[in-house]
Amino acid sequence: MTLTQPRQAQTARRARTATRARRRGWAVLLESDLRVPLAASVVHLVLVLTFVGIASTWADSLPVVPAVGYYLQPMTGLAHTFLEPLRNWDGFWYTLIAERGYGVHPATAAFWPLYPLLLRWGYVFTGWTAPVIGLIISNVAFVGALIVLYRLIRIDYGDRVAGRAIWLLALFPTAFYFSAVYTESLFLLLTVSSVYCGRTERWGRAALLGALAAVTRNTGVLLLVPLLLLLVKQHGWNPRRWWPIGAQLALIGMAPLVFLWHLNQVWGDPLVTLHAQSEWARYQAMPWETMRVALEKLDLSWLSQLNAHPTWQTLTSSYFRWRFAESQAYDVFITLLFLPLCVYTLLKLRPAYSLYATIAFLLPMLSPSEVHPLMSIPRFVIVLFPFFIALALLLRNRVLYGAVLVLSVVQFAALLIQFSTWFWVA
Repeated sequence: MTLTQPRQAQTARRARTATRARRRGWAVLLESDLRVPLAASVVHLVLVLTFVGIASTWADSLPVVPAVGYYLQPMTGLAHTFLEPLRNWDGFWYTLIAERGYGVHPATAAFWPLYPLLLRWGYVFTGWTAPVIGLIISNVAFVGALIVLYRLIRIDYGDRVAGRAIWLLALFPTAFYFSAVYTESLFLLLTVSSVYCGRTERWGRAALLGALAAVTRNTGVLLLVPLLLLLVKQHGWNPRRWWPIGAQLALIGMAPLVFLWHLNQVWGDPLVTLHAQSEWARYQAMPWETMRVALEKLDLSWLSQLNAHPTWQTLTSSYFRWRFAESQAYDVFITLLFLPLCVYTLLKLRPAYSLYATIAFLLPMLSPSEVHPLMSIPRFVIVLFPFFIALALLLRNRVLYGAVLVLSVVQFAALLIQFSTWFWVA
């Protein structure tokens, strides 16, 4: 036996050990609660990049809509094809705030500070542009949100319902906003994580995450609804048992005051964030009045055009796509779909979840826009996770569940192509 033979045997044993360890690692991953969220996030991202690429290469585009005259520099190469469209619309606003702050125009106050602050910090530490940082944050946060959401749903409803809810959310028609330079992914991660911590009685973390959500979007303060209901569920109606936790949860209500203080320093008016809504022609109304106006403005003439000329050329023409985008049709469709879902959610889910989702859904209907009365509701619903639990409970039939996913992906593709080429979606 030569001296090299023991070394060769030792090397072979190490290789076999490493192989077994890798196999165990993959087995743990595939059998764990990471499998469904990771699979859904990968499929979601593949769909996003595929249809963004199709839109960039073949679809006609409308002119760029700047944020108060602010344009972003065009990207080059593959980034121009696959990434640039994902910074459209609100991505311009968040980049403007990240680069120049809130002092550039009062309308910037409509966009809350945590997301653009992260974009600015990312640029400072890496040198990468704010839109690239935003795309990284959004996509990483989306993966994290799906993982935490799966774990939260599994506590009360089991793995099957959790799995269906994850797929329904990841492939929802407007779910592509999770991969864009928008706050949806970060907000979903923070809200779901806060509720998960409250559900598992880690109240300090729940309060901190809720406070971060409250400075990501103005609706973040609504987390007080599910968290307080969970608190009562766990500790009963004795106020003396609420005090230590309640004091922590007060942080959620106080966090927005920091943003208002900053706006006062910049503009001399802490409520400029409310006044900024006039830039989008928003006004106050009751939900039923908002719904009435939306139905009055509903324009289905694009259906007549399609019926008269049912061709691929019609579907892909800029005029037809523009008429659909301005028709209010998708806003009304999603609203009419989710209104009865609110009732089902109130009947079937724990009050902490159902009341939060219902209040957050109805809130935008109190401030409709003169342009689109139900503006952005198809996007707002994707962060209201209780609705997707309700959908998962409803879609127990495999055939129906599969059909819904297929229809969702078709709409996902069409709406993403619209968004990528500067047609209004949500």
